[in-house]
Amino acid sequence: MPQKIDRSTSRATRLHREAMNCVTFAVRERDTEHAAELIDEAIRLKRRSSELEEAIAPDGADHR
Repeated sequence: MPQKIDRSTSRATRLHREAMNCVTFAVRERDTEHAAELIDEAIRLKRRSSELEEAIAPDGADHR
């Protein structure tokens, strides 16, 4: 099971990084509609990242 935890942790980390990238692009975006889409995507990615982290460590402990 450690391999599955490692993959889930890695995926959660990647999703978090992608969410932060979306926010970075959104704040630089001149088109407000596109910026809003990027922020929405960032929220979806971060939510999924948090779900994976919770599944890995339901007790709140950081197992990374």
